[in-house]
Amino acid sequence: MADLSAFQELIEQFIALFDRMIPLEQSKLEVVSRNQVARLEEIIKKEQAEIMTLRGLDQKRERMQEDLGWKDLSFQEILKQLSEEQRPKVKQLFDELASRVTAFQSVTESSRTLMEVNLHTINQILAKHTRGAQTYGEDGSVKTGPAHFTDRRI
Repeated sequence: MADLSAFQELIEQFIALFDRMIPLEQSKLEVVSRNQVARLEEIIKKEQAEIMTLRGLDQKRERMQEDLGWKDLSFQEILKQLSEEQRPKVKQLFDELASRVTAFQSVTESSRTLMEVNLHTINQILAKHTRGAQTYGEDGSVKTGPAHFTDRRI
């Protein structure tokens, strides 16, 4: 375990990243609830940058785990590979990271649900006003609503 300190530092970088991403996601939830589209775009741009950072860290983690002989091991399996003196510090880091990830997933799910509700409401309004014209579904598919009887030509 020559490079365990570098691995611990990497886990700390993940924790710091989620500490930045959670408030972003909470802000996104707030602006979605207030229908502030311009602010939402700003937040999404920041979030995309953090997601790129997350991808980079994850690639680094995969390489580091492979170098340490832990390829494809879960964090729990890694803990079993450590000595008794190494295990407490690394377990604490893993627990902190798991806590941040759980909090992030919770806020993300809330904002996703709210956006889906808003999209459904928008689609209902569009369908009402367009009387059978095409609208978009939650998955981006094009839907054609039922034609209204006054839309027919004689």
